[in-house]
Order: sequence, then C-alpha cells, then structure tokens
Amino acid sequence: MKKIVYLGQNGFKISIGGSNLYFDLYLSNCVYELTGTGIRNYPPPLCGENIIDAAYYFISHEHLDHLDPETIEKVSKASPQAKFVCPFPHIHMLKELNIAEERIIGAKAYSKIVLPLESGKIEIIPIPEKHEEYNLIEGNHGTLGYVVKHDNMQFYYAGDAIADKELAEDLKNYGPMNIMFLPINGHDWRRFDSDIMGNMNYREALDLCRYVGTDLVIPMHYDLFENNTENPAYFVDYLYRSCRGQKFKMFMPGETLYLEL
Repeated sequence: MKKIVYLGQNGFKISIGGSNLYFDLYLSNCVYELTGTGIRNYPPPLCGENIIDAAYYFISHEHLDHLDPETIEKVSKASPQAKFVCPFPHIHMLKELNIAEERIIGAKAYSKIVLPLESGKIEIIPIPEKHEEYNLIEGNHGTLGYVVKHDNMQFYYAGDAIADKELAEDLKNYGPMNIMFLPINGHDWRRFDSDIMGNMNYREALDLCRYVGTDLVIPMHYDLFENNTENPAYFVDYLYRSCRGQKFKMFMPGETLYLEL
C-alpha cells in the first residue's frame, strides 16, 4: 500500500516500498521573514524537527518555498539517514546548509537515478521545466520535475512548471502516469512584475493530464500564499466540463491518502 500526505504548498510525503520520500517541503515562514511577502494562509501541518523517517528529500528548484533552508536543516538533523536530491546547479546551496556531500544527489535532466528502498528500488527521471523560462546554469537545468517509477507505479511530480508542448512531449515519452502532481496557480504579468514566477493554470494542468494520460491528478500550489493563490473550484469546473471521468484529489493540509496500486 502506498501513502500520500499533503504538507502544504507543494510539499508531500510519499511512502512506497517501505521508505518515505519527501518533496519540496515548506514548513517554515522564511519567505515572509526574508522577503516581507508571502504571508501563510495556514500554519505548517508538521514541524521539520519531527521528520525522523525521511529516506529521500527531493527539491525541484531553488525558490525558498521549495528549497526551504530552515526545514532542510531541521530534517537533515532529525533524519541523518536521509539523502537529498536536487538539481545539479544547486548542490552548493545544500552544502552551505551543512549537508554532507555524500548525502547529496545532483540531478541532471533525463539522467536516470536509481535509489534503493527498504523494499525494491525507485527509478527517477529528472524532467527539465520552465518556471516562466528554462533556468540553465552552466549547461545544467536548475528547475526539474521528477518522474518516479516503483514496481507497477509511476508518478510525475512537477514542482513549479509552465505547461507547454515540450513538457507534454517529454512526459508522453514515459507513458501514462498513475498520478500527476501539478501546480495550478497560473501566471500573469502582475505577479511576474512582483518577481513571482508563474506556473501552469488549472486549464493547462488538466490539458496536460489529458495529453499524457494519468489515472489520478493532484493539484497543488494554490492555497498557501495570499498573494499567489487560485480558486480550486475553477479546476473542478473545467474538469467536469472537459475531462469527465478524470479522477482527482484535493487535500487539506496534513491529510493522508492511502492507495492500492
């Protein structure tokens, strides 16, 4: 049995093969503390120092609500067995947080990573993504999503991403997904002018699901910051009108979903 726990914004705990994978945790208030913007709509559902069971901690890119230094430091200490997977150009940021080099796995676009679990293994394919534009640093992508395969289960975790034909074709190459975790907060000139990089919107996310094929879609990145939200009712309305039969799950912070796959 697989288990998914929603930890706010883009943060998830996914339990497969007897091991726990954590993705893009933001369990602090560092965005507001460091920038003066990004007030939380709800408190963190979990404290980083209480995460003692992490096997792997995945980071999609360097923004504070995805590479949260306070949370990473706390999880690193509470789960000394954990390894951290991040885009290759951001390895130095983890080292600056006193993460030992042997605990860091630098991900490069399309380069498969195989990681052992308590039971079996997972295969990771990092997928280059545009967060408005590609973030190329010395030839390596700084913004990545992850296709994760374990036994008969395959899911795509997007992090932050714009949906376009390049991303759609990349994902379609890996076949239908069991689950797609996709942001739906969208993008516009006003937010971009305030240095808020955009993502796909609810319509683009569902069109991507329809093109790639997925059993379940999980929308994310729409509820935490008062200056960067989206009404999830629009997602449901478009799904009902254009993608009837598509299964979806909207989480409350801290909620757990059990899956038989």
